[in-house]
Amino acid sequence: MRNVAWIVLCLASLSSRSVGQDRVPADRAPDMVPFGVYLSWERTGACARHYGIDRWEDVRKRLDAIAANHVDTLWVTNMAEADLPRLITECKKREIRLIPSMSTVEGKIEWRWHNDGRYYDEVIPRVVELAGNSTTLAGWVLSDEPSRAILPRIEELRKRFRKVDRNRFCLVVSMWPQTPHVPKETNLPVVCVDLYPFFGPRDPNGPHTDGASRHFFRTNARRMVEAIGDRDVAPWIMPMCFSDIWGPRRYDDRGHLIALPGSYMHWRCPTLAEIRWQIWETIRSACKGILFYTLAPEAPNAKTESLPPPGIAKTNDKVILAKEPTDLGPNALTNPDGTATPQLEEIGKAYQLLAPHKALIQRWKRTDRLVATVEAPIKEQCFIDPTTGRLYAVVVNDDLHRTRVARIHLGAESIRLADLIRNEEIELEEAGSAGGERLGHVTLAAGEGTILGIERKGEMGK
Repeated sequence: MRNVAWIVLCLASLSSRSVGQDRVPADRAPDMVPFGVYLSWERTGACARHYGIDRWEDVRKRLDAIAANHVDTLWVTNMAEADLPRLITECKKREIRLIPSMSTVEGKIEWRWHNDGRYYDEVIPRVVELAGNSTTLAGWVLSDEPSRAILPRIEELRKRFRKVDRNRFCLVVSMWPQTPHVPKETNLPVVCVDLYPFFGPRDPNGPHTDGASRHFFRTNARRMVEAIGDRDVAPWIMPMCFSDIWGPRRYDDRGHLIALPGSYMHWRCPTLAEIRWQIWETIRSACKGILFYTLAPEAPNAKTESLPPPGIAKTNDKVILAKEPTDLGPNALTNPDGTATPQLEEIGKAYQLLAPHKALIQRWKRTDRLVATVEAPIKEQCFIDPTTGRLYAVVVNDDLHRTRVARIHLGAESIRLADLIRNEEIELEEAGSAGGERLGHVTLAAGEGTILGIERKGEMGK
């Protein structure tokens, strides 16, 4: 019996190793931490027509704007097959990786699944051939905000892509209610949730106060990370930078979208502090990628100024319509003419600061060890680098209006504290507590964060 048990154990071991050996790049979390933006492809054509220029001139302007602001990944939706090779070339020139959502691939369309989905047997090889061996095209988006009901089809679509393209990962972007189901019901190696936390003034349909907006973003980021657990799956977040107005609206001279009387102010563009906060909260939440929605705005159209109030006002008596012209900020990361907004420039500053630490962010794991604690309104999360055992903390200023001094509490065994973003050592002082606690201070602007490196006794030289 012992020999039989030993043989069974060996066979199981060989089987598990062979499964592992069968894994290809398409099965694994990608070797990248994207600092990106999202582009609705049709908007480039609409803006180009408004200004009387060629679409590709508009595209080049926006690619130049993001490249100048340290964006390294472009997620494109509603992508036309005919345009893909040229967009790959334009992205390659600027060292921007591309993740396209092809119009012909979108998995939510019912008729495409008739006859056992034979439609995809033609489409998938064709789009993969368009990409060729390009390393610029990093992965494929299979659907934009799929419902939970079609996740089995998304998984089937992933398998079909894997057969044809074993070197590129697949993913979807999902709304927050569906996101925890994605890692449980598919084998996608990336899970990406879109979180848009800043609704219009006094909007009854979504978070519109500082506390509610932060809670919404933070809670749903945590739900995604916890749903993934220890799987080899990368959690990404798609934060917001846009305004959305239903009904009468117009642009002003700055490119801000103005809600006119009678309109429903659905979302407002984040302030610069809120832009910073979304980036730093994504990192603090243990996520491995950031891709802001959205790059291109809706095209100017004089007809929008005379639109009637939206129908939602008839079905929801709690909806608040604008009574006077209300500035909801830029409509996107770039203006209609393709120039960068202050929000894009703010993103660029944070992306530039974080870029040298990508490898660390990709490696580290959350830890519940309270090696560093803070006081409100600062939030912290501690991490451990599994390759070295070193400890880190990400701290974020939750105050979206004021600069705050973060008081960092460390145990007596901590001998050194460094601000990795500012590349400076933080002076430690005795806190005066019985346990020999030590204290450091970091000044953070509204919504700002930083990465702290913590060195403890016995860790020198690790």
